Amino acid sequence: MSQYLIFQLYAPLVSWGEAAVGEVRHTSSIPSRSALLGLLAAALGIRREDEQRLGVFNQHYAFAIRPLSPREQWLRDYHTVQVPKENRKRRYYTRRDELILSTDEPGTMLTSREYRCDALYHIAVRQTPEAPFSLDEIAGALSAPIFPLYLGRKSCPPALPLNPLIFEGTLAEVFHKAYADSSYCFLCEELAAIRAPQLFCIWEGEHEGVSEFATQLRCDQPINRSRWQFKTRTQHTGYLTEEC
Repeated sequence: MSQYLIFQLYAPLVSWGEAAVGEVRHTSSIPSRSALLGLLAAALGIRREDEQRLGVFNQHYAFAIRPLSPREQWLRDYHTVQVPKENRKRRYYTRRDELILSTDEPGTMLTSREYRCDALYHIAVRQTPEAPFSLDEIAGALSAPIFPLYLGRKSCPPALPLNPLIFEGTLAEVFHKAYADSSYCFLCEELAAIRAPQLFCIWEGEHEGVSEFATQLRCDQPINRSRWQFKTRTQHTGYLTEEC
């Protein structure tokens, strides 16, 4: 029997960044590990520049994700971005340096941003014995976060309370308990309609109560926040083995 912290994520628009190459910024259908770690760290008040605390924090929590939106709806928006002229004689380490230090008049480039609409998830968190924060402490932080929370982009704040709850059991059991808990509030019939008891689940690590049918590598384990470096991890996809 394992202990899990379960919380919900819902927003009209979310954007879980994939590898950013070129002018299009794609979104995954589920939150990345780096996005979930960043959300917990923000709730706990860990600053982005505190590399030492983040480095320790990022090693001690495993996530499982249960999507609850039965339909896939996507939105693509465009942004205009300032782009200085190419200068092969000078090396810039950040885009801020490029804009400030460049002597040429910047041009513009159109870029696209993808969003997922009406996205609803249950997120399960399991800690290691050496974790710097207990599940109870994280639950308290999610109920009263120190820094603002957002779902991938600052334009995507949560539209419902995260309502963190702690359960014991297999992964399937705790997801079913969270789904059935009456304390999860839904604001209207239209929002309740997107909540469906799907058995589909994505997780990392080993858990009881799930049956795997696919494994993939995702490059979303943070290494260095200031340099935006990540490494790959193994992600499993399957079904909850116990019926709702």
